[in-house]
Amino acid sequence: MPFDGFVMKTVVEEIRNLILGQHVRNIYLYDKVIYFSFDKGDLKISLNPNYSHVSFTDHIVREPEKHPFVELLRSRIRGGMVTELTTNGYERTMIMKLRKFDEIGERHEYEIYFDIMGKHSNAVLVENGLIVDAYKRIETRIRKISPGEPFVLFTSEKLSIDEVTLEKLTNALYRFQNKQRMISEFIYSTIQGFSKITAEEILFRSEVEDKLLSFVSESDLGNIAKSLSSVLEEIRQKVLYIYYENEQPTDISAFRLHKYKDLKRCDNAISCINEYFDFVENKDKLVQKRFQMLSIVNSRIYSLEDILTQIEKEREECLESDRYRKYGELIKAYSYQIPHGVDSVELFDWETNQNVAVPLEPHLSPIENSVKYFKLYNKLKKKLEGLSKREIVIKRELEYLKQLQDTIENAETLEELEEIEEEMLENDLIKKTHKRKSNKSKSEQAVSEPRKYMYNGFTILVGRNNKQNDELVRKSNEHDIWLHVQGMPGAHVVIKTNGQPVDEDVLLYAAKLAAQFSKGKYSTKVPVDYTYIKYVKKPKGFKPGLVLYSNFKTLFVTPDEKFQ
Repeated sequence: MPFDGFVMKTVVEEIRNLILGQHVRNIYLYDKVIYFSFDKGDLKISLNPNYSHVSFTDHIVREPEKHPFVELLRSRIRGGMVTELTTNGYERTMIMKLRKFDEIGERHEYEIYFDIMGKHSNAVLVENGLIVDAYKRIETRIRKISPGEPFVLFTSEKLSIDEVTLEKLTNALYRFQNKQRMISEFIYSTIQGFSKITAEEILFRSEVEDKLLSFVSESDLGNIAKSLSSVLEEIRQKVLYIYYENEQPTDISAFRLHKYKDLKRCDNAISCINEYFDFVENKDKLVQKRFQMLSIVNSRIYSLEDILTQIEKEREECLESDRYRKYGELIKAYSYQIPHGVDSVELFDWETNQNVAVPLEPHLSPIENSVKYFKLYNKLKKKLEGLSKREIVIKRELEYLKQLQDTIENAETLEELEEIEEEMLENDLIKKTHKRKSNKSKSEQAVSEPRKYMYNGFTILVGRNNKQNDELVRKSNEHDIWLHVQGMPGAHVVIKTNGQPVDEDVLLYAAKLAAQFSKGKYSTKVPVDYTYIKYVKKPKGFKPGLVLYSNFKTLFVTPDEKFQ
């Protein structure tokens, strides 16, 4: 958990300086995040289990969500003044105290307890020691959070890092029940604020390997105590460290973690926490939105594939139509020889030089039996024609859906997914009620651009979604070169030639791009077709991203992950 007790205490102390003595202007909720508005900005309380944390942000204009607890907070504390903001030691509980005079001038002293603990995150409003209400009402064998109940703040039995000494550490080790646990677990189970990662940092600084408690020496404990003291000195500097992998934030701490090499020291804890959690939130929302959109597309794909399976079964039944035609012809030719009232007859087929057993309806005359078989033949023939037309439509729809599936999987930002979502709306794949309203006007909404690469003096563009793919084809010069993986979903790639000849190196580079941004990204020797744009056509009625092309050649390439 990046937002541990040490990070929380550092951030809360910085927020305290901003809101102490300030009045709450409003409270609103958005996506499991409660915002308390002040003149200088918003106190942000994220109760979302995927990125629970507290911070302070600029005023955020969003359409708020309704929630009974937030409505209660508005009625009770809006206009109230913050008299204290603190943490419960190094535990992940923040306490905000407020004073509010109601309509008749009566003074109220409120406390709000914010537990920032992943899926157990909660906010509890308390007055005079009794719970007014909570974001989540809870009843377990050890705790009851519901209106009217006395509020009891959990008292931690863990040591505070402020008071750790070698003697207290030794006594705690002596009392630790299971000596078959590791020393790292002893640290984060015994001292407030520690997690597995930060406990490992203590061992690194102490030059003590992570081993069973039964093998820990007094010398080891002494080194650990010294390391804890050095960490405490860093924590008191009230700075944060943010760590990166592949240029993306991956962790955050209130003291230096030596397992990471790429890092930044932040003297402003709030800006640091916002940088980290803005990235985490966007990544989480990207994953969630991608999952939701893929669920819709995949469900439609499965449905159409089932229909194709059914069409194939019906086609096999329709193939019997030729046999019924033959029966009709034979009965008609030999009708004068067929006795009435029989249920079958054996007739000579002059085309195969074999006798054929023909079933008959005894109550029908030979001519009536012949007519019956011709009618059945015509019915099945028409049905087969209809099935073939329907199969073409469904296969084209499947081709589009699989192309759409690929663009969703390759989307890198929420903006890209929102553009694809608009396409899904236009093609009736999702209902308008399923899409959350944007607070920006259409002109204000950011529109993504195709991926752009430069190679050997040529610009190469790669479509991010079907609309961009169509735009690339529509706006490119007829002498630009178009590339696409053969027989599978993928992005459209265009080499802007400016009328210049394109050598094989550039073609191979662009082909690798086409392979990387396709369903074949994890394969080798992926076939990529290429041709001039003038040979790429989009027939009327074709779904976004689907085209026909001719006069093409094919390259076989292996995708390159460096393009991601």
